[in-house]
Amino acid sequence: MQTSSRRDFLKLAGLGLATLAAPAARAAVARRPNVVLIYTDDHDLDEIGCFGGQVLTPHMDSLARDGLKLTRFYVTSAVCSPSRYNALSGRYASRSVSQQAKTPVTAPANLGWEAGVYAEREQHTCLAFALRAAGYATGMVGKWHQGSGAPPPKFAQDADPAAPEVRAKLEAGYAVVQQAVQACGFDYAESIYANNVGDAKPGAKHWLPKPLQVHNMEWVTAGALRFIEQHKDKPFFLYMAPTLVHGPSPFNSMKSGDPRATPRGYLDKLPQVQPAREDVLRRVRQAGLKLMTAGSTWLDDGVGAVLKKLDELKLADNTLVILAGDNGNPAKFTCYEGGARMPFVARWPGVIAPGRVSEALVANIDFAPTLCELCGATPLAKSDGQSFAKLLRGEPGYRRDSLLLEITTERAVVTAEGFKYIAVRYTPEVLAAMKTGKKFNHWCEPMEKNTHSYDAEKNYPAYFDLDQLYDLKADPREQRNLAADPAQAARLKAMQALLRDYSQQLPHPFGEFKP
Repeated sequence: MQTSSRRDFLKLAGLGLATLAAPAARAAVARRPNVVLIYTDDHDLDEIGCFGGQVLTPHMDSLARDGLKLTRFYVTSAVCSPSRYNALSGRYASRSVSQQAKTPVTAPANLGWEAGVYAEREQHTCLAFALRAAGYATGMVGKWHQGSGAPPPKFAQDADPAAPEVRAKLEAGYAVVQQAVQACGFDYAESIYANNVGDAKPGAKHWLPKPLQVHNMEWVTAGALRFIEQHKDKPFFLYMAPTLVHGPSPFNSMKSGDPRATPRGYLDKLPQVQPAREDVLRRVRQAGLKLMTAGSTWLDDGVGAVLKKLDELKLADNTLVILAGDNGNPAKFTCYEGGARMPFVARWPGVIAPGRVSEALVANIDFAPTLCELCGATPLAKSDGQSFAKLLRGEPGYRRDSLLLEITTERAVVTAEGFKYIAVRYTPEVLAAMKTGKKFNHWCEPMEKNTHSYDAEKNYPAYFDLDQLYDLKADPREQRNLAADPAQAARLKAMQALLRDYSQQLPHPFGEFKP
């Protein structure tokens, strides 16, 4: 059992573990909970107050105050689509049908945006299928980014969303995406964004006309509240995936975006579900914070509206609310901490003791097995995840010893002891070009055309090293590569053996780890 987990458990005992063992608490554990999984977008640790961010996020902070905060929660593929695939399927992204359609299993995989649960709907690999089969109402609102039967139609930048022909085309495209979400096991699919809100390149067509390339948190929140209202009398699972705080600038959307703008056109009536945008900006100013942080407060207001609805309907005591981020910005598209280690908070009154903080290793691939266990559902087949239900309940016995991370041509292993090994194995063609002195990012783009390193080569000194070893406790920003340190030779060898074990279980070859 991990030291932090034992410390948490003993702390609970000191506070009066008998409280959790009382009949009411035992009944709460026995009941199948409603589940609200809020999966935020490009949401860094410094964009939530309870993780030290200089932002105004009282509702998200309340989840940590009233529940559990994990300080070592990782997404196994640090970019939007594969991260969502991980969360919904419990699988590593390299297993996805979409990825294997791009890269045959006989060739090295350069993991990008390919993974999506829609391609695997007939295999029933989405968590929503399992929970629906267990009697849950299933709903999804927000950013999908998991594929559909046909790509959304594209529009010229100057297309007028109010024009009848444009509105009809928007409605038709929206219906296709709704059907894709429903095909993955969700009964309810509203307030859906097929992909990222923007930004389109000048002159290029985009899945939304320019006036609609703005965030609309109120619309996403309204969809979530309708689902909860409609299904308050039976167990439900709500997957809420806000577009915030991903670009384009949430602040600009608040300041100058049309609040009626949605992917299906202009709303006839504005949702009155959370504080006005002007009020968000007023509160941020009043708190003396930078206005560019207002997107976090806008997101927080939506979270607060969901929590308030659960209270109003007297559902809060039997609802597990989890909020986590899909990937970070400082090192998006990498295995570094800035891309892969994300915020996680969870509240379940009477089951999760308030104010707990744990350093236990947990990943987004663990959502599916955990929720299947808690909700009495049949586990998804071929899951790579591990249930952390015991950790949520404060019970002894939970431990994850290690975790695999994978994105682009990087693979990494992280251990419970706090070490990380990263291996970068470029394609043979890129390695040959590198011998001539050229440099490439890890997505195999020449650095002079680099669009997908997100400045990681500037923030991480060993970015171009093929083998990297970090002591995350002593060096959480991964500034000192220990791979060549003789004192770490045995550890490096052990970590490489661990990566070899993981690689052998996955479809594609990866360097010498799976020739």
